[in-house]
Amino acid sequence: MRLSLVLISLVASVFAAPSVILIGDSTVTDEKGWGPGFCSTTTGLAKCQNLSSSGKTTVTYQGTSEWTTAQAACKTANTYATIQFAHNDQKVMTTAEFKSNLTSFVAKVVSAGCTPVLMTSLARRNFNSEYVTSDTLGPYCDQTIALASSKGYTLLPLLADSLAYIGKLGQTQSMRFNYDYTSTNTDHTHLNSLGATYFGRIVADEVKSKVSALSSYIVANSTLSAAISAGKIL
Repeated sequence: MRLSLVLISLVASVFAAPSVILIGDSTVTDEKGWGPGFCSTTTGLAKCQNLSSSGKTTVTYQGTSEWTTAQAACKTANTYATIQFAHNDQKVMTTAEFKSNLTSFVAKVVSAGCTPVLMTSLARRNFNSEYVTSDTLGPYCDQTIALASSKGYTLLPLLADSLAYIGKLGQTQSMRFNYDYTSTNTDHTHLNSLGATYFGRIVADEVKSKVSALSSYIVANSTLSAAISAGKIL
């Protein structure tokens, strides 16, 4: 009887709907990031939980309540953790230190039981001219790319994809995504609800394309995806 119960439990865990937790900095948060836009594109997941935390690095995130919650969440089978850092790490550490810290961080996520999905950072909406972007996150995101390649982790290229989109869209229209668009309109890093919708869609399309186990849980929006590809806002 006990063996039968164990087998039933194992079978149930295998066929249970997956969960997704989002780990990262303020550009992922429900308040200022793409996280809610992404979770709104999902259907049928056991949960899509945003555990990002503003102002955090690969090091300081580990002192948060969100990290404690993330470790507990990873104990549930079939849980995927997206991991996006660099915005704040860039301010306080070298690229070599970032890679070392990210390597250690991801290993802890894996040890806790989650399947990691590494991400390069959301682009800052900085421009040298109307259609020429200015990026300083690249050297740090290159470390994320290198780690994913060396360890065989799934990688979502959000920096490249978000830069491509705003480059087509142009500086003037890209400012519509600023968190403070209706007031000072100077925050080129964080997102308002419109930005969450568009960049959340970019992440959703990346997940659908690159994480086969989650593909069927992403609701397609061909109209929005086509607009992004064309460098437009609907």
